[in-house]
Amino acid sequence: MKTVEKLTDRWQKKLADRILDTYERTGTYRGDAQRNQRIRVPVEDIFPTYDRDDVDLEELRRFEASMLAFEKISPVRIVYKDKNIRNEFREFMVPASSVEPKLYDLAGRKPKRDIHADQIGLYEKYRGRNAVLDAFIADQVKLLRSDKNAWFAPEVAEDVLRTLDFLVINAGDILFREVSISLFGDSKYLEKQGILSKALRVLKQYGTFDFEENDFDTKKDYEDAILAEYLVYENPTYVNFNGKGELLFQNGTRLDLKAGVPVAVRSDRLADIVKIRVYADTILTIENLTSYNRLQTDAFQLYLAGYHNHARQEFLMRIQEQNPAILRWLHFGDIDPDGFCILENLRSRTGIDFQSYCMDIAWLKKYHAYTKRLNQNDKVKAQNLIQSGRYVEVLRYMLEKDEKLEQEIISWKEFRS
Repeated sequence: MKTVEKLTDRWQKKLADRILDTYERTGTYRGDAQRNQRIRVPVEDIFPTYDRDDVDLEELRRFEASMLAFEKISPVRIVYKDKNIRNEFREFMVPASSVEPKLYDLAGRKPKRDIHADQIGLYEKYRGRNAVLDAFIADQVKLLRSDKNAWFAPEVAEDVLRTLDFLVINAGDILFREVSISLFGDSKYLEKQGILSKALRVLKQYGTFDFEENDFDTKKDYEDAILAEYLVYENPTYVNFNGKGELLFQNGTRLDLKAGVPVAVRSDRLADIVKIRVYADTILTIENLTSYNRLQTDAFQLYLAGYHNHARQEFLMRIQEQNPAILRWLHFGDIDPDGFCILENLRSRTGIDFQSYCMDIAWLKKYHAYTKRLNQNDKVKAQNLIQSGRYVEVLRYMLEKDEKLEQEIISWKEFRS
């Protein structure tokens, strides 16, 4: 039976890895070398104090013995400072053509091309399931076929792919930890192992959303919005509304809604509502929570929370379907380019003809003292909306005056009792 030779210490492993890393960047490895290549590693790269006066002599003796033993079992040769005396090392050398397979076997490594071939097989298993995964997989396979590393290490790539496959086809509200235990049997695995953040990296690059990171105050808010597009939440979400109406649930429960008495229904319970009656001729969505809590109008009011999520979208569409007598659909948000982008998002996602409320030039003029200057992102968004023919007058005024206004000052000044 053949004895399997192994490396015996950290120096041998370090030298073997250094040679293999260098080898995988050579033409010999790629198969396009124009000449016989040699790989050289200075002794100081493996034993930094080799030529220093304060070197530990006992440690130096063990190192030299280790390298002599390594030379006996490998194609690596020691190059001496004086080839006749042969008592001080200068470097280690190996012909590139002699590296495979011996050094890989000793180091317990596979050539990168073999590792990449295994990874390609993994990615191909998930191809054809959905557009987001397909676009991501195509780019990863392209990297691997050119012998470049994929985004994620082999040991975590399948966890990321499984998570993405789950997220993009998810059809019902679910929490982070429920996804984690469903896929990995551990409620904390997704976050503890960094899998969720890696999946988010893919979704940011390959997903299609009506918002961008600079639409949000924090990175977390942006990432929460992305996951909400797939009905995935850190904690249960609620739809907040206020106004006269009536809800009838599947189990027969009837809830009377009164103006001035805010109600919050958990998103995953909205499907249990069989009837929504609104006793008002106007629906008013409100971008920010402070203004939602301040306002009290005759309209049926709903807190939008910036870029609305799927639950709020579905709720509004069901209100429209069940209440054809509603005359006006209004939206109250910040008087800034992002506020109008949110309004456009609301219109496109629900198909409802929402109009702006308290978001025109008159309010900018009235509260001029509270305005702020536009940033570059504001200006880009304003120009894009103008080019599409939306909200042209107020946006041109904002660009001309270089000012924008948060809605909270209007709700406070105009609606306080």
